[in-house]
Amino acid sequence: MVLEFGFWMDELTKEFIKRTLSKCPLNQMMPLLMAWGFVSDSQLETLIVRRKERLVLDILQFCEEVPATGNHAAALDMVYNHLHRNRRHWYVYQMSKAPDENDFFEVADFKQQFKRNLKSVANVTVHFKQFDDALWIRIAWGTHFRSPNQYSPTFVVYHSQTPYLFVSGLRSSWRPQLCQTLVIAAKYSQIQEMDLDSWCLDSLKQIVFQQYQAFDSYYPKPLQERNMVVVPEKADSRVTYVNKKEKERIQSWTMETFGDAPQPKLQFAQYKLETVFKCGADENLLSQSTNPFRCVVKFSSSHLLEAFKLLAPSGIAEAPLSQLLVCIPSKARNHFTIGEKRSLHSAATPGS
Repeated sequence: MVLEFGFWMDELTKEFIKRTLSKCPLNQMMPLLMAWGFVSDSQLETLIVRRKERLVLDILQFCEEVPATGNHAAALDMVYNHLHRNRRHWYVYQMSKAPDENDFFEVADFKQQFKRNLKSVANVTVHFKQFDDALWIRIAWGTHFRSPNQYSPTFVVYHSQTPYLFVSGLRSSWRPQLCQTLVIAAKYSQIQEMDLDSWCLDSLKQIVFQQYQAFDSYYPKPLQERNMVVVPEKADSRVTYVNKKEKERIQSWTMETFGDAPQPKLQFAQYKLETVFKCGADENLLSQSTNPFRCVVKFSSSHLLEAFKLLAPSGIAEAPLSQLLVCIPSKARNHFTIGEKRSLHSAATPGS
């Protein structure tokens, strides 16, 4: 027997709501409940926010009185994941269409097409919720023999006036069905995963929507301010600059490259290298091999671009840094493949 989430038995709904509430920190419980909208204002006033266990029991009591359904539980899960969106790993997808294709978009039509098409190819439950200018889609996946697993959903964030989608919790086995459904419902012809992912959804949006511009924050400043030498607060105190002009050059390059605005928050950047062994006149087994060497270099940090920004001023690296490090926001990617330099007739270039 396959159970639809919208028709869960009371105990299943209660358990799911209980688990969702229990994940939320106590100091964020009230914002979660207000955004959920299921608990009335008069009921919220009676809640005593001191012990989370007691607070959860009181909320469950309200849910039994109405009673709450599986749709209410799904809405709570969406609100929770929206408030804690930086706890999920997000991947960016980009859709495309021919120039002469229809650009008309209607949200109601998109929802109807999406749900109908996806349910025709998979055993799923689908829920939608609007947060500001973004449409959030929650998908729970099942099989022919099992009901959809509500504890491991896929989330899709779609801004209807853009070709970009932000996806989290998608297994490779579900990707073809979801991608096909998205392009049909959104009236596009193709979709592909970009080489860009992060735990910070808002920073990914900044990058792909080009809301981050380092130069805009630099050039409008008065000339005297641009020439001022500012030592970063996080610079290594053990580093002493003997050459003042060199210090000014590094600071000027840092400002021109990164600006003074906060950098988009990314946690890592990955570089795959493929190169062929080269040697002089002495030949050996390595020089005779035509197979390339492969290695992967991965930079990771809680705030990688800010770390790159401080490399030169801190004396850890020389300025200018490699373009492969500083071009991440402008190229909208943090996965790179570096190959051999080819002839002018070759299409492949390093850093592709």
